[in-house]
Amino acid sequence: MEIKDFTYGLSSGRSLFQSLNADFLDDKVNVLLGPNGVGKTTLLDFISTVNKREPTYFHGFPNFARIAYQPQSVPFIYEATVFQTMKMVMGVSGFKGKFRHTDLPAELKTIADIKYGELSGGQRRLVMIDAISRLDRELYLFDEPESGLDPKTAKQVMQKIQGINQRGKKVIMTSHQFQNINNDDYHLLFLKAGQIQFSGSPSEFLKKEGATSLVDAYIKQDQLL
Repeated sequence: MEIKDFTYGLSSGRSLFQSLNADFLDDKVNVLLGPNGVGKTTLLDFISTVNKREPTYFHGFPNFARIAYQPQSVPFIYEATVFQTMKMVMGVSGFKGKFRHTDLPAELKTIADIKYGELSGGQRRLVMIDAISRLDRELYLFDEPESGLDPKTAKQVMQKIQGINQRGKKVIMTSHQFQNINNDDYHLLFLKAGQIQFSGSPSEFLKKEGATSLVDAYIKQDQLL
């Protein structure tokens, strides 16, 4: 999957992408990094076809029906319990069997009968990620899936996302967190000033910036422009 020479500006007149080029790897979890406001979510909107995607610039991406997209908020039914929510998702996914409480992962069993609207923000995100991971799609998009999560839950979420990729599915996500993307199972793309300024593995990012942590490498890269 690749984006070639893509330029896009906002209605305010601000240029967001300037001849942007990006390569996404099928066998890695692709992570879009960059400061707030540089267009990471907008890029996901184009990839997902929420915004019209021109084939002139976007190559090798599946069509809308083969994409699962987790935006930063998902309008699940607040009155439905976690179990009812997961059951509805399984119906959408084409699951033919009978979905039971015992089919829920351990982290959701304890909240299975709580209404979605009564969950904390972190619990809602965990339900969202688990639900989306059960859909049978070719490409999965996650917009800041770790946002608002405690370290333990964030690690669980990233393990689920990594598991999707290990099933042979393609994954692109955005993130401002670094503690769970520090191995070479991830492909990092640093977006700023309308272009991808770095593309490579975490170890390559550290070497390029002469840093010992991804946070330090990120800060050094951010200060270049």
